[in-house]
Amino acid sequence: MTGEWKGTISVVGEKNYLTDSSRRPPLKVVNFSGEDGESIVYLASSSPGLFNGDRQEISCLLKEGAHLFLTDASATEIHPSLTKEECRQNQVFQLGKNSKFEYISEPLIPFKGSNYDGKMSIYMTEGAQAIIGEIITAGRVGRNEIFEYQCFQSSFEVYWDEQLQVWDSIRLIPESNLKENGILGDFTHISTLWILSDHIKIEHLQHIQNAILKDSEAFDGYGGASRLQNRGIVIRVLGHSTQTLQKVMKTCWDYFRQELFHLHPFDVLK
Repeated sequence: MTGEWKGTISVVGEKNYLTDSSRRPPLKVVNFSGEDGESIVYLASSSPGLFNGDRQEISCLLKEGAHLFLTDASATEIHPSLTKEECRQNQVFQLGKNSKFEYISEPLIPFKGSNYDGKMSIYMTEGAQAIIGEIITAGRVGRNEIFEYQCFQSSFEVYWDEQLQVWDSIRLIPESNLKENGILGDFTHISTLWILSDHIKIEHLQHIQNAILKDSEAFDGYGGASRLQNRGIVIRVLGHSTQTLQKVMKTCWDYFRQELFHLHPFDVLK
């Protein structure tokens, strides 16, 4: 099964609107305006999740000055099926001049026997800014289904003015003694938050390192933050629960939303 969504966000007056949208089931879209004029888009699916062999294509163009907050309605459950072929999720976002993009997705949950391959590509231009967060779980941890999937792999790439500036890849194969080799220690969840902006300063990195991540015992996790070679910061945290990592991610997102966008934080309703 292949689900697809293509959208365009444009500024009309002082508000942002989803001016073009096409979809292919099972993907569905809910759109409304935020208090600060941003366009808020929820992606939902009539399917219970992704199964081996499924495809999901998501793409969106943000025109000059546009502001989009994108999220999904619930966690993405990655199911096994009779085929061994991986399910694929491909996401492409093109950010126009001085546009703002926020994408805080719900966790990815790879079930026992599942096989996932994801890719996200971000194309930035002058003045564009983005805050992008993702959480990967070990499986249905509440049912003691921990690292029992076939393979989980995901790549993230960022182009500034058509030049590759960031490339990051995660590939986890439990059968290769993932836990025994101590690759993640005793942690089961991984969160990554990308901050992409021309306005990043060393003070921003120091705040994350010293004010939020320094006392890792307070959130029962292990985290770090690094400044990218150009125009950004990456924050990665390991933990034992989705709720813990979401709390850390929300704190970081709120901080950068105020620092970079000069907008107040808001709670995402699900």
